[in-house]
Amino acid sequence: MPQWPALSKLCSERVISRPGWVNWTWTARTLETDLGVGVRKIVVHGDGFALAELADGDREYLDEHGDKAFDVDHDGRDMPIQYPVHRLAITDESGKELLGQVTWHPVGYGPSYGCLAWNFGRNLLPNKRGKGIGTAVLKALVRHLFATTDVDRIEGSTDVTNVRAQKSLEKAGFIREGVLRGAQLRGGKRQDMISYSLLRTDPMPS
Repeated sequence: MPQWPALSKLCSERVISRPGWVNWTWTARTLETDLGVGVRKIVVHGDGFALAELADGDREYLDEHGDKAFDVDHDGRDMPIQYPVHRLAITDESGKELLGQVTWHPVGYGPSYGCLAWNFGRNLLPNKRGKGIGTAVLKALVRHLFATTDVDRIEGSTDVTNVRAQKSLEKAGFIREGVLRGAQLRGGKRQDMISYSLLRTDPMPS
């Protein structure tokens, strides 16, 4: 059975301290205590990026600077079910520059714990896409979830028109399962999604 060891730099934690000098870039969110932004604790170290706890204001910043290309419709109705959503910021290696976020939540396929899966989402800021970061982030998230939880299935989906995301998922080792017809409501229309998954017993992506 393939093993899912943590990457050599995964699952370690450190707190980013304020540097003596800051090279300001206003096109991406950076940490600076003078602006009242909290520090981010790095949870996963990757090659050229990190996954870290979100700082105050990160979600608002991502919402303001995202392109909302695949945002779903909201009509004010309460969801009949509630589930915990876990989030990590995607940052540069230092944890200072915010690049996006990943989320994951449990979904159930039966009445027992063994029927649970993690369903993930990934969102990069528009100017950070197309550089290979998204695929590396997915590989790191998979290793992190298999190393730190006992759930055996990780799944995600993407719009049928989002070819770039589909290629990224496949490069990260995910298996294409099929089309989820009319799964999302966006722009007042039902949109098809393509479902992908990865099992703990599947080959580990290189």
